[in-house]
Amino acid sequence: MYDRFVPELAERLAAAGFISAREEAQELRTAAGGDDELLAALAERRLAGEPLAWIVGSAEFCGLRVRVAPGVYVPRPHTEGLALNAAERLPADGIAVDVCTGSGAVAAVLADRRPGATVLATDADERSVACARANGVDARVGDLLAGLPGPVDVVTAVVPYVPTADLPLLQRDTFAFETTLAYDGGADGLDLARRVVAGARRVLRPGGALLLELGGRQAETLALDGFADIRTIRDDEGDPRGLEATRTPDA
Repeated sequence: MYDRFVPELAERLAAAGFISAREEAQELRTAAGGDDELLAALAERRLAGEPLAWIVGSAEFCGLRVRVAPGVYVPRPHTEGLALNAAERLPADGIAVDVCTGSGAVAAVLADRRPGATVLATDADERSVACARANGVDARVGDLLAGLPGPVDVVTAVVPYVPTADLPLLQRDTFAFETTLAYDGGADGLDLARRVVAGARRVLRPGGALLLELGGRQAETLALDGFADIRTIRDDEGDPRGLEATRTPDA
């Protein structure tokens, strides 16, 4: 019965609009560990819109299996390009800071790709910090880059960047489980991004890199005084997903 239930579940997930229905059904099957009743319960949670990573307890990110606790922002595939670019910019013995770290996924990739580097992370949410620490990240509760000394080589940030007026346009089940705090970036979506730029300008060494996730054409409108060599980070489909910028020498 157990193995027969999986194709049926994949069909139900697909009918409900889940794009990777077969893969999700397999993940739920693995999480259930052979228990049909548990699998049915997990399936109902997913069909109600609860994030898959909260249900199974983890998500894959850049080839790593990252723990994701309930209530913690789930790392998205479109953020992988930012993480991998940041790892390329981080010297083998350098220092990186990841703000709004969530589960610590980006920081974990940096530490994995540059094991000799120092990688720090901050988040305002205590649950997120605890989750990041469970993923081996040196995380602490903090307000972006406030109080952190420089110089550092890389700053990464996946801040909330959805304009407040656009929140209703997100997937309908998003806020049935997740908080608007994980998405709401203010009137133009750039409230926190501006603060990260200001903080990065203070802590980055000349030549250091800022990698910031953004959406749409936000990268074109964000003021980046003190930075040069500004590049758009794009996903596999060519859509803009953020920016990479280099700190200019101090005057």
